[in-house]
Amino acid sequence: MSDSAHVGPIVFADAIARGQLVEHGEVVTFRVDDRTTGDTWWRESRLGEKQGDCRVEQIAAVDPSDDEALAPYRELSGFETVGDWQDAIRELNGAMDEGHLYRVTTV
Repeated sequence: MSDSAHVGPIVFADAIARGQLVEHGEVVTFRVDDRTTGDTWWRESRLGEKQGDCRVEQIAAVDPSDDEALAPYRELSGFETVGDWQDAIRELNGAMDEGHLYRVTTV
């Protein structure tokens, strides 16, 4: 999806991914649904307060059950292993459905 005039906030409910963003200024995150990209802000929960400004860029559509699809981005995900990242995806989404990887950077 291309940059939009209105970019909704992005939620980082997972403490590991959130920590990666806060500590390193960037994170690669998996989302089941395609989302708007561009300048926005992030928060910890769907109704939570704004925690900071960020920019969202789409990387690619992926099958999260494919280790090789996630491996190149694992370090920027904040997770120790691809398996840990997959566990978090499963926990947050209830399944391992195809989705999208996004790079989120603080501004």
